[in-house]
Amino acid sequence: MAEEIRFVSGLEFENGDLDSLSINNRVQLITQNTAVPTRVGGNQTIGFAAHEALAVTDLTTLGVARFRNRDATNFVQIGVDVAATFYPLVRLNADEEWTFRLSQGITPYAKADTAAVVLQREILDD
Repeated sequence: MAEEIRFVSGLEFENGDLDSLSINNRVQLITQNTAVPTRVGGNQTIGFAAHEALAVTDLTTLGVARFRNRDATNFVQIGVDVAATFYPLVRLNADEEWTFRLSQGITPYAKADTAAVVLQREILDD
């Protein structure tokens, strides 16, 4: 089967003296490469004292992921751990969400700002 994932994205920007920008919605069709696709989803509470691994153990290979910060106040960062040091790559402010493809062979980690947050995630096999 081909084109199992349908991703729609667009961007509009207008702010003061800066040039406005409008990128129309684009539909991208993505084919999963795995024969028996699985997904990891649901909510995971992310603490702020230390970074913690996101649960991805049921996936064969990481693929498209959607993350939503369900907190009304605090931001959460998503990144990687290298030798016990957290390197944030993505920041989701309160109630923000983004979809992107994860790199293979990593374990994604997350860390909240000043209080625990609930991170909603849907991660698909590649």
